[in-house]
Amino acid sequence: MSNKKWILYILISLALTLSAIASINYYIDSLWTFEHEHKFNQYQRGSKEREQKSNALYFRSKKYETIIFGSSRITYMNPYVLDDKTFNYAVSDMQPREYKAYLDFAITEAKQPITSVIIGLDFFGALEYEPFIAKESKVILEKITSPFYKYKLLFSLDTLKQSLSNIKNTSKKRNTTYKYSYVKRQNFNDINITKYNSNIQKDIQDYLRDRYKHKYDENYFSYISELIKSYPEIKFIFFTTPVSEEHFKVILSKDLYQDYERWLRESVQVASEINHFMYKSELAAKANIYFSDSNHAYPKTYKCLTNELFNKESDCPRTNIIINQTNLEEKLELLKSLNFQ
Repeated sequence: MSNKKWILYILISLALTLSAIASINYYIDSLWTFEHEHKFNQYQRGSKEREQKSNALYFRSKKYETIIFGSSRITYMNPYVLDDKTFNYAVSDMQPREYKAYLDFAITEAKQPITSVIIGLDFFGALEYEPFIAKESKVILEKITSPFYKYKLLFSLDTLKQSLSNIKNTSKKRNTTYKYSYVKRQNFNDINITKYNSNIQKDIQDYLRDRYKHKYDENYFSYISELIKSYPEIKFIFFTTPVSEEHFKVILSKDLYQDYERWLRESVQVASEINHFMYKSELAAKANIYFSDSNHAYPKTYKCLTNELFNKESDCPRTNIIINQTNLEEKLELLKSLNFQ
């Protein structure tokens, strides 16, 4: 074979390989930069949630009026319980310091006509816990608006790996994956109580090792305050995320209760009113029914909470305690009696 033929063979092979990679990546659309939906991309891992959800807002044509922020707990909150103009922008380990950057992006870059924001507040978000990915928000958002970004993804081997993984997810109909509508699955199954309790304890130990070892974040109040002041025309709705009773007991036993009360005080002070679900409630006591682990409630549980937030009928025990600046001290006393009984 002559040199020219050899070079031509290499170029054709390279072109075919790149075409195959791009075709698979485009068809599965693991990074959510296109708009086609089919049966093979209905089970998608949220391995790059911050990037994926930001891509969906930026590249896809659908417009939203309401955004939901929160951590992985809130990824199981189905926005369609409200309406089809609500977007769940919650991602794993989302911190209060990130809210403004992502809201700025949604409004300024993605041109979303946002009029209201719903935020699920986590107690650990008021601590000095800062996962690495939370520090990368600026880099992630700037990358999305860079030239040819979504077309570069088509030829990425990393994207190909994710695409192939999502094909496998679809074939196995895996749990905890996203539908193409950004709704995360977590199905309730008959559980092995021994295994469930073991998972609860493991989950709690993870929190003790990573999140609850940190001091209270002195900047927590300013993160929320800056967000609200930056968008006076937007309606903000705040609620606290529920956890199981076993999980909440850690806060009582590890001398975190003073920080817990401070978190509530500062949240009410800056937000005027919060809907409070994180205490030893009836939901928390029946964790094997309402939670998949110590702190992630099932989608059906969040459906109940969403209905409570908007005064609709709920299939779960009603546990929302509305705390505002007028009744703050009264409600803190009520919570103390409930939590320490």
